Amino acid sequence: MKKILLLLLFSIANIQAQNVKHILSGKVVDKDTQLPLPGVLVFTQFNETTVSMTTDVEGQFTLKLPMGRYNIQFQMLGYQSFIQEEVAVPSTYSNTLNISLQEDETVLNEVEVVYKSSKDEPQNTMAIASGRQFTVEESSRYAGGFDDPARLATAFAGVAGSTGSNGMVIRGNAPKGVLWQVEDLPIPDPNHLSNIVAFGGGSVTALSTYVMDNSDFYTGAFTSDYGNAMAGVFDLSLRTGNTEKRSYQAQLGVNGIDFGAEGPFKKGGDATYLFNYRYSTFALLAPILPEEMGFLGYQDLSFKINIPTKNGGEWNIWAVGGADRQYRDASMDSTEWTFDDANQSFSTSILFGGSGVSYQVPINKKGYWKNIVGFTGNATYWTSSELDKNMMSNPIDDFKNVQYDFSYKSYIHYKFGPKHTNRTGITITQKHFDINMQQAEEMGDPMETFAVGNGQSMFLQAYTQSKFQLSQKWSMNVGVYGQYFEGTQSISIEPRAAIKYQLNPWHSLSFSYGLHSQMEAMHYYLLPQNEGGEQTYPNQNLDFSKAHHYVLGYNWNIKNNLRFKSELFYQDLYNIPVVEGSYFSMLNLSHQWYVDAPLVNNGTGRNVGLDLTFEQFLKKGFYYTFTSSIFDSKYTGGDGVERNSQFNKNYVFNVLGGKEWTVGRERNKTLSVNGKFTFMGGDRRHPVKEQETIDSGEIVYDYDNAYSQQYPSSKILSVSLLYKIMKPKYTSQWTLQIINALGAPEYYGYQYNQKTQSISDDTDVLILPNIAYKVMF
Repeated sequence: MKKILLLLLFSIANIQAQNVKHILSGKVVDKDTQLPLPGVLVFTQFNETTVSMTTDVEGQFTLKLPMGRYNIQFQMLGYQSFIQEEVAVPSTYSNTLNISLQEDETVLNEVEVVYKSSKDEPQNTMAIASGRQFTVEESSRYAGGFDDPARLATAFAGVAGSTGSNGMVIRGNAPKGVLWQVEDLPIPDPNHLSNIVAFGGGSVTALSTYVMDNSDFYTGAFTSDYGNAMAGVFDLSLRTGNTEKRSYQAQLGVNGIDFGAEGPFKKGGDATYLFNYRYSTFALLAPILPEEMGFLGYQDLSFKINIPTKNGGEWNIWAVGGADRQYRDASMDSTEWTFDDANQSFSTSILFGGSGVSYQVPINKKGYWKNIVGFTGNATYWTSSELDKNMMSNPIDDFKNVQYDFSYKSYIHYKFGPKHTNRTGITITQKHFDINMQQAEEMGDPMETFAVGNGQSMFLQAYTQSKFQLSQKWSMNVGVYGQYFEGTQSISIEPRAAIKYQLNPWHSLSFSYGLHSQMEAMHYYLLPQNEGGEQTYPNQNLDFSKAHHYVLGYNWNIKNNLRFKSELFYQDLYNIPVVEGSYFSMLNLSHQWYVDAPLVNNGTGRNVGLDLTFEQFLKKGFYYTFTSSIFDSKYTGGDGVERNSQFNKNYVFNVLGGKEWTVGRERNKTLSVNGKFTFMGGDRRHPVKEQETIDSGEIVYDYDNAYSQQYPSSKILSVSLLYKIMKPKYTSQWTLQIINALGAPEYYGYQYNQKTQSISDDTDVLILPNIAYKVMF
């Protein structure tokens, strides 16, 4: 009797849970023209019942479903049928799907029931190789992701990261070679402590997963609509606010306190808003933390306003940005001065971000024209000083680096027919700068100026890119990109091309080629020198760094949710700025602001390797990924000697996986356990001249054998647990994330112990935990 009663109660609870319906809405568009598709059949199965509807004239649909994960299917005559698998209802972030269907000229008389998954395919229809799409859910769920797209990308083949920074080494390239783009506009990398921890990276992302949409990531040979980058591309999108209702989210965690909101400006209206603001928890706790920790505070804001127009166009107004403040005072007790930094004080202030206003309008039901006006910038202020034995403060660094851009970008994306789509555009950027960077070589020495100047300079970019569907099996894209920098009078014209052969529905081969170039950060062009009493700037004659990218790819869709992918790559780098007669090369630049000698474009380099991916996408709550990268990275400096590059790790292996369960009597709770293990080679470093170090009391490196030593390999374990409770009126989530749970050390070079007069590794054990509670209502 008790068993019958318990079974009856469970059945009633389960029926009640199933009667609570959540809204899943979305929009379906043509993948090439981005125009809405009316009449698309949208359906899914629930308890042997089909829930379905067709999209309206705006391509929009709404399904009401109980809590759970669903395979949402899309069918329309003349288009490739599509399935979006394992869609969470309700989602932690948004119950909105944006779906693109690919026209298929081979399907004219019937709907072909063959579904294609887009879980790994880039959203950019022009891309063929070295790119993949990543989702917001992956950023928040994957172990080591830390709600950060850059840290998430370190699980992908060809990418290596670290614990202390989210800067990415892609196929042996320095993190500074990555292009960051938000809503089609290039921006400075959106990370807190950007360019302080590492050029091209920082400590914590300023991007909120609450406002992000599915985005693309590329590791090489990217198409001609991306420029001024040699390593990779982050093409990020911000989602549009919910048109159905207003909703809010609040989060308290180790990384900060967040508040966000979204919805229509007025009930029943099409115009929507979406924003999120975060303030750092460490800044709030600063008054009770030990004084020797110093102060670290940051805040960031992201928003997007979407306004559709009657002619089928839309306005978007958006912004992503942050502010950082960090300082620490030197110890006043000289007995604690064991290492060099104990008697140093520093202060850092950073402002960074980008914003834009865009208008997109359809063209003859064949494409669209998009115009963007944007403002982006980064302002860094840094001062440091060092106490001598008399407790007198001596300035070491004093610099101001302010750079901001005004940009106009315009492009037309047009579908001439089922077999030919073209995208052509230009970007005009007025670069403004105000820079004064000084440093003392030794304590007590006068400050020396390494970069100084203010003014403006024009940067022009233009491209055209065509995609051709030559046959049912052959496809290709061909394009050309060009850029011009007024400051150095440099011009680069760069061909790009890729071809793909679909052997059958499961196997494909591809080959991609691209010439890519990149300018250096503005302050490197502003090195002053006195010649005959006149100040000159020798680095203003620098040309762009350049690289030929070659990628041979093979893709095997073993099952709908299981795939194997391999890419053999080769990068031939040339025209690299180096210092004549020196080991120095800009290819190895990680966080060195000061270069005290003129640069010339005589350096070269090469990166060669193999990337492998074996991946099962989320199915029945389970997923896993195995990735490996084996590569060799070499460079030649101004002395003509070939050496290992600083980032020549040689190998990176990742194992990533997780499982999600639906739990609780009412089946309204989910528990997700995820793990990631990384095994990778260490960066390269210079040997130390031991006797000279002891004699001088500070580290003296052997630059003749630069980068000849390698740090020990890293073994990094990351874990994450998510527990989500879904109620009719709100959803709450507990998150525990730990990066480097095993405490693997980070290596920064050598350090000299002034007390024991000994040399040791400069290491730090960084275990990054994040415990957070979020509620959405």
